[in-house]
Amino acid sequence: MSQIKNKSEEFVKTNQVDQNTVQSYEFGYWKSLKDISSSDDYDRYLKQSEHHEDNGLSRRNFLSLVAASVALAGLEGCKKPVQKIIPYVEAEIATIPGIPKHYASTMPFKNNALGVIIENHDERPVKVEGNEKHPASMGKSNSFSQATTLDMYDPDRSRGIRSNGKKVDWLEYIKYAQSINDSKGKGLAVLLQESSSPTMQFMHNKFKKAYPNGDWIVYEPVNNENLYKGIEKAFGKKLQPFNRLENAQTILSIGSDFLGVEDNSVYHTRKFAQNRDLEDEKSTMNRLYVVESFMTPTGSSADHRLNVPNHEFALVLRELAGELKKLGLRIDAKPVKTSNHLWIKTVAEDLIKNKGQSIILGGSDLSADIHCLIAGINNQLKAPIDYYPLNKAHVTSMEDFKSLCKKMAKGSIDNLIILGGNPVYDAPSDCNFEASLKKVKSAVHLSNFYDETSKHCQWHIAQAHFFETWGDAMTYDGYASIIQPQIRPLFDSKSAVQVLTPVIFKEDRSSYDIVKKVWENSIINEANFERKWEKILHEGIYTKPLLSSQKVRTQNKISTAVLNKDQTLDDNKFEIIFTPSSSVYDGRYANNGWLQEIPKPITSLTWDNAAFVSMKVAKKLNIKNGQMIEISLGNASVKVPAWIVPGQNQKTITLELGYGREFSGRIGSGVGFNVYPLRTSSNMGYAMNADIKTLNETYPLASTQEHHGLEEDKLAAPGFSDLSTNEVQSRIPDLVKQSTLEKYKKHPEFVQDIVEEHKPDKSRSWADHSMYNPEPEYDYSKGHQWGMSIDLTSCTSCNACSIACQSENNIPVVGKQQVMNGREMHWIRIDNYFSGDPDNPEVSTQSVACVHCELAPCEQVCPVGATTHSTDGVNQMTYNRCLGTRYCANNCPYKVRKFNFYNYTRDLPEVVQMAMNPDVSMRFRGVMEKCTYCYQRVSEARIKADNENRDLVDGDIKVACAQSCPADAIKFGDINDPNSEVSKAKRRNRDYALLGQLGTSPRTTYLAKIRNQNPKLSSNNHQGAHH
Repeated sequence: MSQIKNKSEEFVKTNQVDQNTVQSYEFGYWKSLKDISSSDDYDRYLKQSEHHEDNGLSRRNFLSLVAASVALAGLEGCKKPVQKIIPYVEAEIATIPGIPKHYASTMPFKNNALGVIIENHDERPVKVEGNEKHPASMGKSNSFSQATTLDMYDPDRSRGIRSNGKKVDWLEYIKYAQSINDSKGKGLAVLLQESSSPTMQFMHNKFKKAYPNGDWIVYEPVNNENLYKGIEKAFGKKLQPFNRLENAQTILSIGSDFLGVEDNSVYHTRKFAQNRDLEDEKSTMNRLYVVESFMTPTGSSADHRLNVPNHEFALVLRELAGELKKLGLRIDAKPVKTSNHLWIKTVAEDLIKNKGQSIILGGSDLSADIHCLIAGINNQLKAPIDYYPLNKAHVTSMEDFKSLCKKMAKGSIDNLIILGGNPVYDAPSDCNFEASLKKVKSAVHLSNFYDETSKHCQWHIAQAHFFETWGDAMTYDGYASIIQPQIRPLFDSKSAVQVLTPVIFKEDRSSYDIVKKVWENSIINEANFERKWEKILHEGIYTKPLLSSQKVRTQNKISTAVLNKDQTLDDNKFEIIFTPSSSVYDGRYANNGWLQEIPKPITSLTWDNAAFVSMKVAKKLNIKNGQMIEISLGNASVKVPAWIVPGQNQKTITLELGYGREFSGRIGSGVGFNVYPLRTSSNMGYAMNADIKTLNETYPLASTQEHHGLEEDKLAAPGFSDLSTNEVQSRIPDLVKQSTLEKYKKHPEFVQDIVEEHKPDKSRSWADHSMYNPEPEYDYSKGHQWGMSIDLTSCTSCNACSIACQSENNIPVVGKQQVMNGREMHWIRIDNYFSGDPDNPEVSTQSVACVHCELAPCEQVCPVGATTHSTDGVNQMTYNRCLGTRYCANNCPYKVRKFNFYNYTRDLPEVVQMAMNPDVSMRFRGVMEKCTYCYQRVSEARIKADNENRDLVDGDIKVACAQSCPADAIKFGDINDPNSEVSKAKRRNRDYALLGQLGTSPRTTYLAKIRNQNPKLSSNNHQGAHH
């Protein structure tokens, strides 16, 4: 047995790390738990049972369904909106086929807004990017915004209006709305999702004036109510915090995944990454401490991570408050000392040292009392936080929602209008929303699918996608922007404003007129309104904020007394964490195939959710990956498959929300397991004392974590498994080179020294070491030469690049069974590598796509010349030549070439191709495909520059992955231009080529990952120092 396997026996003996000893578990590097487990443990816990079926719903024809929807879109609604919309760039006099137009718009998300630029081809929206002029997106995006195009073209979207199951005309609904009794709104209720729309605020005011006794209720299953309550308790005002992370040098996250699925993550990621952009060893960077119970993208990016269960967060905060008091903060706190004392004491010292540039972030599932204490401490630390009033936003009130449910149950609600959302599916179980809804005389549901709630409503109205309607939204800090329609509604759908209009005004009005009138009277209110209006439509943002930051001061003395008595966990019980999914969020994206199939951060699971458990729990309860377990809380129980995850706390089971849907979506219906029945209004974030029962049945889960590994050695001779394992462990540090900031400053050339160590013959140059071509085919010192640099320090594994690539390049969805067969088609994969203690490992992520080798192994073996090199250094594919021998994939050391095992486009009409990106061809069965450096964008920029009689300049070409990346970790451009961003990145001393010792001369290189670890918490070997 190798040392790496012997160490596995040590880590299962204990789960609590004594922070005072700052112990280092030298497990080395590993990609999967199987790498550090004995063969017996692998067979018993980690290896799934064989599954060859597609588990019910066949998804092989998924792309056919999606494409069919686009075909319907082309037949029904490929028309411009009637009202005038303003292109983001200057429009041509006449539309030229093949020349895209770009329009500024806004993607609303709860009570926030993300500025976007929508690319239109022949009046058909096909791609979304961030708006550089918008303060929330700053030109960047996330996986949800990148995938929203697929939502609009979904074939399962609702169509038109139904009344008691029958299709009716819009005029019928207007008659119904006009017939609602006029007794000042008694028995009338509107239930809507969170919103920051100025127009919706206008509608709310008009509603309360027309129906003073009516109920206006806001509910979201994932919300920030406890955060707002805590701030109100601390400062006496209901405020929205806006974290200025660009000004923070020390960040402590307590259960906050601010780089992952939490709100405003695009802004947070961009500003956080700005302070981690190291030009050289003289640069400074921020430091991130994370306290959490399960591994998140934020935890994987941490410099130091503390693994404690959620119910002990209050204890951590008590101890932290005590240490801060010792260091001079005015806090009423008693000293506390736990086994994590050194870690917490060190964090307190760092927060005080950077007073004015330090901040504490609390997760949305923390109690209001904890948020109150955090707000008070932040105020004392003079944290870089601005606070804005919430009076113009519609946010969740569980008290109001529960009151509505009681009125419904009593039969006091005659007319209920539900604007979006799906409360039958996601409302707390103790609210009994479904049963209460049946007692409402007349219910209207506006939704994009005929879903769980629609089934119990008398009226169902198809909801318009934000591509199809006029509207507006506002960012947390008060910047308002317009939602411009890109296309007429495809399926006779309506917006929330349109549904409310006949109820409030007793007549039908266009949403365009209402939105424009609100902006004219309440926002712009200037003589030259039309000019201002058109400028806002063009730019995508109104640059004058509607909100002003508020000065705050604590109402009472900051004291740990606000915290309730510490919660205790009974023996053999677990706490359950409810977290939104990075794929489907709260369930709203369940029918989006791109999001369902994208591997999730850390777990790399696709198409399903699971109960995340630690290895120690798995051994204790004899749980195997994919084994069904029954989780019971009170009188409720759910069955869900288990998945063993590194970094998971032994007292915590994590459940992802948004799965187990039962609705009209053919892609998302029946996928995964519904865990909402376990949630109540008192445990929206986490619940205590759950029972776990191991069942004898198993369920197939599709994970890509062990696919296409560069560290694997499957050709080791029988009997030499230990030799193979040691070889694997020696490879991973070469793949993801990393160090601490302290060591980097002392040894700035550490990357280059490691690279030189791999040179087989140090007397020869790297150019003489190639295993492939003896010399490049072209002189790459001349002309434009394209290359890429990826900074591993900034990357947060958010998947925005992968979804952007899929949207830009028409990459097909293959379905769960094909993913299980290792046939996923993503051109960009996110590799996770772990090091150190499996209970609390360091995580290094690496985005890997075709690296465009100048001396490409694939080009040497293709018998038909389907893969060749261009004069500007791009490894290109000629699809019509490809015979599918897969020699190129076998010879590629990076495992980035993907093969089409099925023909996903065979039976589709030609109109479908118009709905995809027309600049990229659709591949067919038997063809290899891979990253092309978005060469269609290179060609487009070159043609544009030629037409303008100028040379290409840096920034003309923005490849999809780089344009979307919220961390700005990806640089692309001309490596022959010394002033280009990519050239500057490649000149940094952290630059290295992946597997560069093979002599392939890749054009994509990486910047080594640097962690800013505190010397007081760092061990001699950083590999095991992730406390």
